[in-house]
Amino acid sequence: MSPLSEEDRLLLSQCEGRIQAFGKAAADAGEAFDTIKDKELHRHYRAGTGPRRMTWAEYTMARWGVSVSQVDRLIAAAPVMRELSIPNEGTARELVPAYREWGADSARALWDGTKEGSENKPTAKVLRAAVQSAKEKIEEGKKVPAPEKLLTLARKTVARVVKEDAAAKAEKAAAKKAPAPAPAAAGEAEENGADTSSAPAGEASAWVLPDSAVTEFSRLFVAQAEATGRPPEEIAIEAYDVLRKHYGAAADQAAA
Repeated sequence: MSPLSEEDRLLLSQCEGRIQAFGKAAADAGEAFDTIKDKELHRHYRAGTGPRRMTWAEYTMARWGVSVSQVDRLIAAAPVMRELSIPNEGTARELVPAYREWGADSARALWDGTKEGSENKPTAKVLRAAVQSAKEKIEEGKKVPAPEKLLTLARKTVARVVKEDAAAKAEKAAAKKAPAPAPAAAGEAEENGADTSSAPAGEASAWVLPDSAVTEFSRLFVAQAEATGRPPEEIAIEAYDVLRKHYGAAADQAAA
């Protein structure tokens, strides 16, 4: 036997009918869920085959396939969705603190201001920023600004957020386009005090470079040329002069 009265069972049926008719994310569904939770109508259902009745969390998942936290957020946002005609729970959720603490007029002013500032396409992000700006103003003045001031504040906040986002995107795009620093050529290595003692030394034997080393040097010269705008052959000659300066005849033999 259900622990609910006949009247409560009828109310449960009506609430569940609203959820099915309007979808699990609509304001009507949020209001219906609120009634079920407040009156504990979910106790109508058993948890398994035993006598224990479902908890609120068990009911939302077993009956509707949504988490209890998701349903509770919808319940909190439903009055805002209804009063301000906001269809999306995720967007309306950002205005819940303003609605509860400052009233419907303040929440409506923030909503209208973000709509005007974002060409009637406000996002949860700009709403969150507008509410935060309003909180900061209240902390400064110890009182809630008039609705018209909140509307202006919301418009300015949206403009700031849009500007910051555009700057961040531009910076990211520039970072992607920036060329990687080219390896230093032999001449630069000498100027920067790089250690060249590992180069082959001695005048008794010639230094013969393998093909792989020649290819690598060529890549180095081309990369340095692209980085500096100088001809690659000029950079190659400079590198050869450094080798000859350090290793004398051995370098001449290697070049031959």
